[in-house]
Amino acid sequence: MSDILSAAKKGVSHGVALGGEQVEVYVVKQQLTRISVRKAHVIGGDVVEMGGAGVRVYMDGALGVAATSRLGEVKGAVERAYQLAKGTIGDPEFKSLPGPSGYGTVEGLYDQDLANAPFEELTEGFMEGVTAASGDGELTVSGGLTRSIGEVAVVNSLGVECQIRGTSIGGSIGTKAERGEDVAMGRGSIIGRSLREFNPVEAGKEAAEKARARLGARKVSTGNMDLILDFRSARGSIAGVLGTGVNGLSVALGNSFLSDNIGDEVASPILTVVDDPFIPGGAGSRPFDAEGAPATRLKILDEGVLKTFITDSYSAGRLGISNTGNASRRGMTSKPAPSLTNIQVSPGTWGLDELISETKRGILMEDGGLSARASSTNISSMVNSGHYIEDGEVVHPVKNTMVGTTVFEFLRNVEGLSREVLLEGGSSSPALKLKEIKVSGGR
Repeated sequence: MSDILSAAKKGVSHGVALGGEQVEVYVVKQQLTRISVRKAHVIGGDVVEMGGAGVRVYMDGALGVAATSRLGEVKGAVERAYQLAKGTIGDPEFKSLPGPSGYGTVEGLYDQDLANAPFEELTEGFMEGVTAASGDGELTVSGGLTRSIGEVAVVNSLGVECQIRGTSIGGSIGTKAERGEDVAMGRGSIIGRSLREFNPVEAGKEAAEKARARLGARKVSTGNMDLILDFRSARGSIAGVLGTGVNGLSVALGNSFLSDNIGDEVASPILTVVDDPFIPGGAGSRPFDAEGAPATRLKILDEGVLKTFITDSYSAGRLGISNTGNASRRGMTSKPAPSLTNIQVSPGTWGLDELISETKRGILMEDGGLSARASSTNISSMVNSGHYIEDGEVVHPVKNTMVGTTVFEFLRNVEGLSREVLLEGGSSSPALKLKEIKVSGGR
């Protein structure tokens, strides 16, 4: 038995012995290798060991939460959580933590080659990407890289006992191109779970190409026009808007714009979206969620029809529906909440070049995304990287440009999806085209 699983089991046993009705211990152990670059020079690098445990104790529906950064002090955290639960008013909406269940298999979460890669090898490889981004030296380059090796264990008093280990590597290379007073930025991403996905040279070339292409940005006239979201922008926008709307906790609290729409056509009929935690090597892939509930593959939108919400144990109990196993945690002392894992957006029938050529007047957004304002269904987003389209041609980069719509219009006004898709970090998305949204161009 690993030390973190053993620590979690001992903590739960201690909580039960104290009198806790339901007890959960969530333990993380992680090693991070970090590299920072500024102006093409390494300015920092370290290897950090991190870990800790989060504890939840329930008494008559009352919750006590505590945490520790030391595995040897889990029992103390359990005692603090127990005392807090005893002094807290119960939540009548709380039903239960998850019970034990079988889990599916997910391939590619841990890569021994990545785990064994020495600091010097990672630094040398990342600097090759920085060199590729520098071009002939005319671009300013910065960036960062993080390699993670870790394991997680979840144990509760209802019989859940699960553990998983994983590796990941992620970062970005950013470039700045200057031509007189004209400045443009570009970025290339690194994301994966294996050493073979460590592609800094490719990321560096992408960053350089984008920065050069964005020089000469101009304002556009304010008005209504089409908006094309490139692959990353489409993925981020769909995940952000849909992820908020189908969040079971938001639904339970009455804050979701899709609360009463299961079975309704809420989006364009060409839009089908799946959340899949079983994608091999996906950034969000996992056999169980942050509470130890089995992960599930969910069809969220089926040709525009809303099929399900995503839940954790609390929101599922409060709504009286099945737990989809989508709990995630932001920190050791935060309560779990539902979130998406790896979204899969079904491709369309258009080529990206056709989406552009069929646009009379519009904006192509790159490496961005649309998101709703807090507690609002209105969307207002800056186009930090994009191009103006006129008569089917990409004319020039844009600046000082903002687009506005609503979450309802965003979902319903998707009129085209590309055949091509970007497979990145376990998620898959085509580019998409929205018809007639408001653009404020400052001219």
